[in-house]
Amino acid sequence: MGDRAELIRNALAFLQDPSTRDHPLTQRIAFLESKGLTNAEIESVLSQAQAAPPSAPSSRSAFAPVQPYVSPYASIQQPPAVPQRDWRDYFIMAVVSGGFMFGVVSFARKYLLPHLQPPSATAYEADHDALTAQFDEVAKLISSIETETAAQRTALDDQKDKVDSAIDKLQLAINETREAENKTKAELREIRDEVNNVRDMLPKMLEKNKDAQSQALLDLQQELKSLKTLLLTRSGPSMPSTLPYSSSTSPSSFASLAGTAPPLPRPSIPSWQLPVTPAPAAVPAPAPVVAPVASVEPPKVDKGKGKATEPEAVEPLAASGVLVPEVGSESEAEDAASSIIA
Repeated sequence: MGDRAELIRNALAFLQDPSTRDHPLTQRIAFLESKGLTNAEIESVLSQAQAAPPSAPSSRSAFAPVQPYVSPYASIQQPPAVPQRDWRDYFIMAVVSGGFMFGVVSFARKYLLPHLQPPSATAYEADHDALTAQFDEVAKLISSIETETAAQRTALDDQKDKVDSAIDKLQLAINETREAENKTKAELREIRDEVNNVRDMLPKMLEKNKDAQSQALLDLQQELKSLKTLLLTRSGPSMPSTLPYSSSTSPSSFASLAGTAPPLPRPSIPSWQLPVTPAPAAVPAPAPVVAPVASVEPPKVDKGKGKATEPEAVEPLAASGVLVPEVGSESEAEDAASSIIA
């Protein structure tokens, strides 16, 4: 705090010094600010310096010996005074300024005015012709671009139509292939079902065919037996060819044999010769195929002689369409053949 009071007293003494009163007020204020005083302190110091009267040097010598006063700001160098200007300075300034202005004007005329001035009619016409030529070129270019665009659009439309038609054909082919595949699957399914049905029904059909063939053979055997009886009845009683013959045999012995022979059965018409009454129409069932005896039973071979027994009698029966059943023994085959031949 004492330093600030000492600084304010020094500033007041600086302002009251007669040697500093000739300097401008702005320089003195700037000097005080450089010393660290604030604006409020500078204003108070200025008001005190203006209110205090200047001290006379004679009064101080009256009371005490004059002591030399050393100002704290004496060591500070004062700014030099502004020199006075004469007519030569002003002339030089005018010449320099005129030369500078002449250079500026010349530069403006040479470089700026040609750009700032409007162009002439010839330039306008040349620019117009150039723009017209450019516009014509642009118009030609635009027309060529439009032509190419139209051609490309037409080509794209044609290609699109071709692609659409190809897609339609492909879709149609896919649909046909799918339908054919479904149809094939259905046919394969039907064939598989039919094969399964045939596989299931084949053993039954074979069994039925076997039973029917056995029954047909039995019926045919009965018919042949009845035919044999009928033929024997029509031909009358005859002596068996197997009876032994001797020179001592007499007619009485033949009569006794005829008297002791068993009575023959009453002749009757075989059932296969009777008229067949037409049966009512019905759904035909699969009839069993009866093969001829020639294909069912091969001719038997005699083990002693090595030749077939009565093949001539069996073949005419097969050729005439008469079905011959399986004969139980060789004697029955001989009897049947002899009866048919008779």
